[in-house]
Amino acid sequence: MTRRRMPERAVTTGDAGIGAGSLRVPIYRAADIRAAEAPLLRDGVPLMARAAHALAEIAAARLDPASGHRVVVLAGRGDNGGDALFAGAELAAAGTDVDIVLVGGAAHEGGLAAALAAGARVTDLSVIGDRHVGLILDGMMGLGGGGSLRD
Repeated sequence: MTRRRMPERAVTTGDAGIGAGSLRVPIYRAADIRAAEAPLLRDGVPLMARAAHALAEIAAARLDPASGHRVVVLAGRGDNGGDALFAGAELAAAGTDVDIVLVGGAAHEGGLAAALAAGARVTDLSVIGDRHVGLILDGMMGLGGGGSLRD
């Protein structure tokens, strides 16, 4: 199989808390990522756990615990939603207030169960509107996503 790497794209980070300026971020096709993941998944490598843990570590480093910030997880139905929910579970277990908004009406079952067991709460955007949000974890759409976003 010939792997074709997509060109890198400059992403402006501005004041997003991850450093001013721009980063060079490689772009990969969904099919290339699936092909790279396939042997790892076949061998039982816990990719979702790894992704969730890395996301939780980055999120925790960005939050100021003294300010009482809360994290909102926007969780879709698939594995990307599962990544975000498991990351939210780690953050909640460490004492961070975590609110979950289920996008699309359903959620990754294991991720949702872990997040709720750790103290996260399922809510909707109308409730969150009055609260200070320190960070949003976007788990709405991943590799399997397609089409347009819907209301």
